[in-house]
Amino acid sequence: MVVIRYGTDGICRARPPGGLVAARFRHYEARSGMPLLHDHLLLSVKGQRLDGTWGSIHTTALHENTVAASALYKELVAAEVCEELGLATEPRTVTPGRRPVMEIAGVPHELIRWTARRSNQIATCLAELEHEYVTAVDDIGEPKFLPVVSKRARAKLERIAARKTRPPKKEKARSLAQLRADWKQSAILTSGVAASVIHYLLEHARAAAAAIRARVAAVVDVALAAADVAATVFVMNEGGRFTAVTCSPRPADTSPWSSAAAAASRAWTTRSWPPPSPPTAWTSASRRP
Repeated sequence: MVVIRYGTDGICRARPPGGLVAARFRHYEARSGMPLLHDHLLLSVKGQRLDGTWGSIHTTALHENTVAASALYKELVAAEVCEELGLATEPRTVTPGRRPVMEIAGVPHELIRWTARRSNQIATCLAELEHEYVTAVDDIGEPKFLPVVSKRARAKLERIAARKTRPPKKEKARSLAQLRADWKQSAILTSGVAASVIHYLLEHARAAAAAIRARVAAVVDVALAAADVAATVFVMNEGGRFTAVTCSPRPADTSPWSSAAAAASRAWTTRSWPPPSPPTAWTSASRRP
C-alpha cells in the first residue's frame, strides 16, 4: 500500500524499508462531546529508499486504501481493548437487512444509543433532505429528480447531512478524568440505564465475554467459521473466478474472538447441527480450476 515512486515519470516503485514518518494525536471524545476513542495521524509525504535517499510517497495508492486502513485500525484498536480489559465483541443488528456491527459484549444497547446522538442528528437531517429531493420541482412545476432516491444520490445527501449537523470543536479541552466523570453522570441521568449497571459496567462486560468464550469453545467449527467469513467477502462471478465485493468492515469484525462469537451465536440460537451446507459459490460443482 505504501510505496515510493522514483525514476522517469515514477516508473520505479519501492517500499520504504523504515516505514513511514508520522505523528499520532489521541482523542477520547467526538465533537458532540460523547465518548469516541480515536487517533489523528499526520503522515509525512517523504519516505526513505533502499539506498538511503528520500523520495515522495505514492499518495494515490495511499488514498485508494484509506477504507481498508481505517477498517484495520478499528479492528486493531478493538482487539487491543478486548485483550487488555478481558472483553469480547459480538454482532448487533442496527439496520435490518444489513450486515451487523460489532459491539463490546455486555454493554446495554440503550447505552450505545446514548452515545449515538450524532448518528441520530444525521439520520433526521437525511430524512428531511430526501423529502426535499423527491418533492423538488423546476420552474414549470415538473419534478427535478426521480421519485426514488438512488444509491448515489443518497450517498451525496448523507455527506451533506453530515456537514450540516457537524458541531464546532470545543474551545476548552477537558482531561480524561474529567471526561469520564462527566460521561458517567450524563449516562446515569439520560441514558435510561440503571446506575448500578453503569457503575459496574466493566464487570458486566467481562462476564459477557466469559460467557462468549465458553460458548465458542463448545460450539464453533473453525473450518466452518473460516469458510463463512470467506464466503461473505468473496463471490464467484460468471467467469468462474473469485472477486472481492464491496463490504463495510466494522471494528474487530474479523478478529478471532468476534468472528468466532458471530458463528457461535448463529449456531447457538438456531440449535442446528450439523451446520448448513456452504454457499453455492463454494460447492465443488460450481467451482472452476
